[in-house]
Amino acid sequence: MTELTLKGVHNEVEELKKEVKKMKVLVEEDFELSENAKKELAESRNEDVSTYVDEEEVTKEFS
Repeated sequence: MTELTLKGVHNEVEELKKEVKKMKVLVEEDFELSENAKKELAESRNEDVSTYVDEEEVTKEFS
C-alpha cells in the first residue's frame, strides 16, 4: 500500500492543477463544427422523439 504523506498529496495536487490548466485551454478554444456535423445536428433536431428508445428498455436488453 502507498504511504500517504503531506509531500505526496502536495505533488498530486500540483499535477491536478496542471491537468486542469490544460483542460481550461481546450475548453476556451473556439471550435467550429464541420459541415457534416452541422447537417447531422439539423437532421437529429427534426427527428420524431417518439422513435427514441426508452432508457429502461435498453437497460433491460443489456442487463
